[in-house]
Amino acid sequence: MTFSSLVVAITLIISYTATSSVATDDTFSVDLIHRDSVDSPFYDRSMSFAQRMGHALQRSFINAKQFRSNINGSTYQADAIPDHGEFLLNISYGDPSQKVLAIADTGSDLSWMQCKPCTKCYKHTAPLFDPKSSSTYQPIDCESETCKAMTVATNCSSTKKCEFLSLYADGSVSTGTVSTETIKLGDRVLPNIVFGCSFINDGVFQPTWGGIVGLGGGDYSLVSQIRTLVPGKFSYCLIPYPLTNEFSNKSSKMIFGDFDFGPNVVTTPLVQKIPKTYYHVTFEGFSVGDKRICISDDLNSTKPLLKGNMIVDSGTTLTMLPPKLYDEFESAIKEAINVRTIKDPQKVLNLCYRSAKVTKMPNVTMHFDGADVELSRDNVFVTVSKHIMCFGFLSSSGLAVMGNIAQLNHLIGFDLENNVLSFKSTDCERL
Repeated sequence: MTFSSLVVAITLIISYTATSSVATDDTFSVDLIHRDSVDSPFYDRSMSFAQRMGHALQRSFINAKQFRSNINGSTYQADAIPDHGEFLLNISYGDPSQKVLAIADTGSDLSWMQCKPCTKCYKHTAPLFDPKSSSTYQPIDCESETCKAMTVATNCSSTKKCEFLSLYADGSVSTGTVSTETIKLGDRVLPNIVFGCSFINDGVFQPTWGGIVGLGGGDYSLVSQIRTLVPGKFSYCLIPYPLTNEFSNKSSKMIFGDFDFGPNVVTTPLVQKIPKTYYHVTFEGFSVGDKRICISDDLNSTKPLLKGNMIVDSGTTLTMLPPKLYDEFESAIKEAINVRTIKDPQKVLNLCYRSAKVTKMPNVTMHFDGADVELSRDNVFVTVSKHIMCFGFLSSSGLAVMGNIAQLNHLIGFDLENNVLSFKSTDCERL
C-alpha cells in the first residue's frame, strides 16, 4: 500500500461534510476542507499565516522524497506515510453509523481505520470503531478473490480471515482484517465497501486521524468501488489560499459522478501504469510568454517523450519538476518579471519577490498531451508572508508532480471510464 499526499487526491486529506448536496441520482458533491481551515482539527490559531504556509511547503519537500522511479521509469512508490496531507474527510462506517475523520489520499487504494479491540494503537482523540456493534460489518475470507487481489501484503489468520499488512520506510505499520462495511458520504449510503479494520498501528500517526481513505485508481480504492453506484468520474475545484492570518472557512468542492464542464474545457489522456493507484498524465513543458520550454527525459532531446511522466496530486502543495526543466522555467520567469529578488523568510523556496513590486506577469501555460492549461499569478507564486511571494515549484529528481497550487481555480475532472483528465479555468468559490 502506498501513500502520497488527491489525492486526491491530491497527496489529497479531503473532508466530506454532512452538508453535502446531491446534484442528481447518479451525481453528488461534497466539501473539501483544508487541514488549516478553522473547521479543521489541525487548525492552530496561535500560528501565523506565514508559519502555516511554511509548514505546507515543508510537507511538499517531504512528499518529494516519496516518489521514486524504477529503472525503466514505469512504476514508482511512496516511501512514507503522509502526515502531510492537505484536506480532511468525514466518513461514517457501520450500522449504526460512526463518523470517522480520516486522511483522504489519492496515492492510496485500500482504506483503513483503527478498530476495537486494538492490540497496539496510536493515541486517538475519537472513539475507535467497534465492528461487533455494527450489523453490516463482515470480515473477508482469506481464500476469496478480493483477498487475493489486494495490492497490500496479505496472509491468512488462524480463523481463515484475510489479514492485511502495510509497512512503511519510516517504520510505521498498520495491520488488521480486510472487511466490508456500509459507509455514508453526506446523505449517500454505500453498502459492501471493502476496507481494512486495523488492530495494530504504530508510527507517525496523529491523534486526530481515524485512518486513511484511499482515492487512488486501484480496484479497491473508494473511488473505484463506488463506480457501481455512480459513474466512474470525479471532479474537484480548489479555492485559492487566503492572504490573511485568519484562515478562511470557505470550502473547496468535490463531485462524484457526471458533471457538465460546459465550454472552454481542455482534456489530456490519463495514462495507465502499474500500480494503477496514481493518476498519470503526459507533461510536455511550459510556455512563458512566447518562450517554449520543453521537458526532456535525458540529455538526448531526440528521445521520445515518456508517456505518463507526471502525476496530478491535490495533496502536494508545490509542483515538482525535473532539475533541468525547473532551472530553465525559473530563469524564464525571473527574466520576464525583471525586478529585484529577495530571500524566502521561511528559507524553503528559491525565487521570491516583494508582491507589490511585481506589476507585470508573463502569460504562463502548462502543456500536456492535447491540453494547454493557463496558469494565473496564484498558480505560479505562493504567498509566504504578508508582503512576499515565492515561486511555487520545486526541483526534484523523482517523478514530476502537479501540486495543488498549480491547480487552484481550475475545475479538474477525472474520467476513469474513458481515461481522460479535464481542466477548466473556474472561479472555485462560486462553483
